Amino acid sequence: MQPERPLRVLVTDDDPIQLRIAARLLRELGHSGALANNGQIALDMLERLPFDLMLLDLNMPVHDGLATLAGLRQRRERGQATLPVILVSGNDLADNWAYYRDAGASAYLVKPLDIKDLAAALQRL
Repeated sequence: MQPERPLRVLVTDDDPIQLRIAARLLRELGHSGALANNGQIALDMLERLPFDLMLLDLNMPVHDGLATLAGLRQRRERGQATLPVILVSGNDLADNWAYYRDAGASAYLVKPLDIKDLAAALQRL
C-alpha cells in the first residue's frame, strides 16, 4: 500500500515486540517509523527530529502515555510544534475516551495492532 504522503511516525512503547510490530505495519502501509521505548525518550526525540504523528502506548513503567501527553501539551504552550497522537492500549478506551481526548490524544487503537485499523486511523488524521 502506498499512501498519498508517507508519514514519519514516532512509535513509543516499552514492549520491544510491540515496537517491531508497529514498525512493520507502518512499513507495509508505506510510512516510516522511529522507535522509543518510553515517553521521555520520545519527547527528547521530538526536540531533534521532525515527525508527523505519534503512536503512543498508554501503559509504560517509565514516563507513561499520560505523562507524555502532558509533555506534548507543555511543548504546545511554549509555542513548539506538536503532532497528532494515537494512543495504543491493550484495553478499549471507549468508556474514558473524553478524558484521553482532553489530555491531548487524537485517536486510539486497541492492541494487538491490526493493519486495517491502523490504516484507517492514519487516514482519519
